[in-house]
Amino acid sequence: MKILSFDTSGAALNVGLLDSQTGLFFAHDHNDDQPRTHSTKILPAIDALLKTAGWHYDDLDRIAVTAGPGSFTGLRIGATVAKILASQTSAVLVPLSTLLVIACSASIRSTVVKVPMINARNHNVFAAAFDSKNQAVVEEKHWLFTDLLQTLPENSCFIFEEASADEFKDEIKTAGFQFVERPASALIDPEVLAKLSIKSAGADPALFVPNYLRKTAAEMNWLQKHPEAKDGDYAKYVSEV
Repeated sequence: MKILSFDTSGAALNVGLLDSQTGLFFAHDHNDDQPRTHSTKILPAIDALLKTAGWHYDDLDRIAVTAGPGSFTGLRIGATVAKILASQTSAVLVPLSTLLVIACSASIRSTVVKVPMINARNHNVFAAAFDSKNQAVVEEKHWLFTDLLQTLPENSCFIFEEASADEFKDEIKTAGFQFVERPASALIDPEVLAKLSIKSAGADPALFVPNYLRKTAAEMNWLQKHPEAKDGDYAKYVSEV
């Protein structure tokens, strides 16, 4: 099975190609990365990897993409590219939780509960907790950080991008938990993302949307102006515009 995997949910652009039968894997080189240039870099990165592997787009069996949470703009870029490629080829689109992939990409002791976390501002976070079998023991959610601390098992270890969660470190230590910081380029391993997609369910490219875990600022502003609106009305408004 030939798999293209990519992540645009955070500061780094992560792209990989995996042949699950041979184990052959090619990864995007981060040497020329610049912050927040995913929209201009992702397709050239995919083209370069396909050329290196000697593959064509029509050779792809699966397209694995992080579906959120994460940067709203980044998630939209990844979703758009994944939807277009899947609709133009016979590849199956497989969206996967960003938090799950962060947890699975981290090499830490199996005795701890892994808590992947993304700073969501205003002392809020996107987070979940996974056991040694990568099963969720705390659901992924948009959390007030103090509420999250109260739900975690004693042997929890936070995982986050370096320098992204400095405001939380003292509270983590006071609560008796551990944490691991990872460089942006190493937070999500595209090979892990690809392997997770092998046994994961595919999605209809036409229906797939990112899992933001909270409303965008634009949606919240629109809802304030339309208090009578129902679930789904904002999506209809956007599609009409």
